[in-house]
Amino acid sequence: MATAELLRPEPSAADARARREEVRAFIEDEARLLDDRDFTPWLALFDEDCRYWVPVHPEQRSPADGVSHFHDDKQILMARTHRLLNPRAFGAEPSPRTAHVVSGVRIERDVVGADGEGELVVTSSQIMLEYRNRDGFENDLRMFGGRVTHTLRDRGGRFTIAEKRVDLINAEAPFNAMLAPL
Repeated sequence: MATAELLRPEPSAADARARREEVRAFIEDEARLLDDRDFTPWLALFDEDCRYWVPVHPEQRSPADGVSHFHDDKQILMARTHRLLNPRAFGAEPSPRTAHVVSGVRIERDVVGADGEGELVVTSSQIMLEYRNRDGFENDLRMFGGRVTHTLRDRGGRFTIAEKRVDLINAEAPFNAMLAPL
């Protein structure tokens, strides 16, 4: 947001519920796109200047403060998803199947600029189950869970993702390659 920001005026109870429902539906729709491996519309949710960040330490305030599992811009997200769909990417075969569970969606901050463009900070708890049916690996099921913080831009009733930060509860644990976006 390029202009000075102002907190939105206190909405009525009905308007606040409608706003929460609109935001919750957006977050759940994003998770559904990931589970459906529908990466083109998923990528379209992200702004061109977006950041997708999965820090190794939850207390990290900046990617420059330490190592990250992911610290991607839109170009890198596009390359990752292209690789997941590429039949010649043998390291990604078989492709992972995922199920995301989203709960506790909460609007932490909702501001609007003088230009009318809004920005929201939204937190949620999420669990992602990832399954890959690989020969020699019985029940290759992994679970990732944690707190997700979305910074959304409200572009006149249409949300876009400026930043998605995923703080895994076991972020310091060693992981085999994470293929599917969280």
